[in-house]
Amino acid sequence: MRLLRRVALDITGLPPSQTLVRDFSAGKISYEQAVDQLLDSEAYGEKWATWWLDLARYADTKGYERDVSRTFWPYRDWVIRAFNTDKPYDQFIIEQLAADRLPDLAKDDPRLAALGFVTVGKRFQNNDDTIDERIDATTKGFLGLTVSCSRCHDHKFDPIPAADYYSLHGIF
Repeated sequence: MRLLRRVALDITGLPPSQTLVRDFSAGKISYEQAVDQLLDSEAYGEKWATWWLDLARYADTKGYERDVSRTFWPYRDWVIRAFNTDKPYDQFIIEQLAADRLPDLAKDDPRLAALGFVTVGKRFQNNDDTIDERIDATTKGFLGLTVSCSRCHDHKFDPIPAADYYSLHGIF
């Protein structure tokens, strides 16, 4: 039983349901079937989406005391659905960076919510600072690199020179 509880916490972040525990204890379902049920639950996507949403700088508010909620929840829901439907990673990336450029895209296509990745971050009065924040989040999230210092100068051993940084700047 401890194993089932541990696995449920690891997969969904929640203890197993009483029904799952009862069925597993009675031998009605195997360990593999219990794991499959946990992976098929909505809670699986909700738990694992939190890791990605942290990386994407997602927040429901701007963080001020009297803040009005922002309307980025479609992006949050898109990320949860992506995890729950086991969206291929290449599609996961493409839709977040270029969903508006996909072929056969309708105006109300749900994949457009994925563009929240580039729009959920901070806004600055200087547009170049906003773009820098988007480049920073993109390169940290998808490349595992911090390239913001390339905005000002090259480093001898950095993999991203200023020329590449400004190529990204032109895209954003």
